[in-house]
Amino acid sequence: MDLFDDVPAPSPNMLPPAAGPLPDIVAPGLDCLFVGFNPGLRSGALGHHYAGRGNQFWRLLFEAGLTPRLYRPEEDVTLPAIGLGSTNLVARATASAAELSRAELRGGVPRLARIVAFVRPRVLAYTGKGVYLAATGLPDAPWGVQERGLFDGVADVVVPSPSGLARLPFEEKLRWFRDVQAEIDRRRGTG
Repeated sequence: MDLFDDVPAPSPNMLPPAAGPLPDIVAPGLDCLFVGFNPGLRSGALGHHYAGRGNQFWRLLFEAGLTPRLYRPEEDVTLPAIGLGSTNLVARATASAAELSRAELRGGVPRLARIVAFVRPRVLAYTGKGVYLAATGLPDAPWGVQERGLFDGVADVVVPSPSGLARLPFEEKLRWFRDVQAEIDRRRGTG
């Protein structure tokens, strides 16, 4: 039973607009849709996902085997060609996710449900435990593949925030980003 069975699957022209500085990077049938809290100020100003100077997202994707080479933030629009996408729970840019209210974060879930209904990704990768907890309303969750996905037929994987502000060492973050690739492979039947 999907939590959003009552949300109609949108046609391509019904995909909800981002209503913020960053477009959603989506296409039907993605292997993985990355879900963040919201854009940082630099990403919002530049109009590209994970564009902060200290953000490790693009390096993590490459080193985890999710991209064939190291991409730059301004190449985010090309991600669907390799089966990846990106969106956020909240559209407005802030210096820190701590500036977002719990209600604002939970308010992004119905929109995420519509995007998932349109995209039907194999995997949703939440870039930060707080993102996943805000989306699900759960009090806690482990890193990695979750026992049950928020949406039927879609695996949830919780990875550490790629932000340079997140205190985990790069290698620890990379471990969990590799879980995303492993789950994609498992769901494709190639892993």
